[in-house]
Amino acid sequence: MIAIAHLSTRDQTRDRILAAAREVIGRKGKRGATTREIAEVAGVNEATLFRHFGHKDGLLSAMAQHYCGVVELKDSIGRLSGDLRDDLVAIGTLLMVRLESLRDLICWSLVEEDFQDRQPIGGQAWRSPDAIMSVVIEYMQRRVAAGDLQGDAEDLSRFFMGMIFAHVLGRKKFAATASFSEPEVALRFLVSVFLNGVANK
Repeated sequence: MIAIAHLSTRDQTRDRILAAAREVIGRKGKRGATTREIAEVAGVNEATLFRHFGHKDGLLSAMAQHYCGVVELKDSIGRLSGDLRDDLVAIGTLLMVRLESLRDLICWSLVEEDFQDRQPIGGQAWRSPDAIMSVVIEYMQRRVAAGDLQGDAEDLSRFFMGMIFAHVLGRKKFAATASFSEPEVALRFLVSVFLNGVANK
C-alpha cells in the first residue's frame, strides 16, 4: 500500500515538473528556460527535478514525448470508421487540436532553429513530429495498399500534415474566409483538397 501511494506521489511530481516545463518553455523557449525556474513553477527543488530527469535535455525529451499526443493518435486510428474522408477528418482533427495546444512551443522551436547547433537542445526526442508522422505514414500505407490512395505514403503524410500545420500557424496571420472561420469547416476543406485537388477535370 505504501509503495502504491509513493508511486502515485512520484508520478504527480513528475507530471507537475512536465507541466511547469511546458509552461516556462512556452514563454521563454528551450534556450531561455532554466531548470531552476521550471523547478520553482513546479513547486519542487532543483534536485528533485534532476532526480526525475537527470538533466535539462532529459527533461526536454520527456516533455516532448509527454505532450506530442502519439498515444492518443494511435488509439484514435485504431477506432476509425473505415470511410476514407471521415477517417482523414478524424485524424486531422486530432492533429489540429494538438498543434493548437502546442502553438507557442512550435513558434519558439521555429525561432530557435536558426540558432541551434547540429544537435538540437533535447536531442532527437525533441522532434516529436517524427513520432506522429510515423503513425500517419502507417495509416497512409494501409490505404495505398488497399487502393484507396495512390502515391508514396511518406509524401502523402508529409503533405497532409503540412496543410494542417500551415493552417494552424497561419490562421492568425491571414484574414478568415467563410471556409476557414470554423475549424471543422476548414478541416473538411483541407481534406477535400487533399483527396480531390482543385483543378477542373
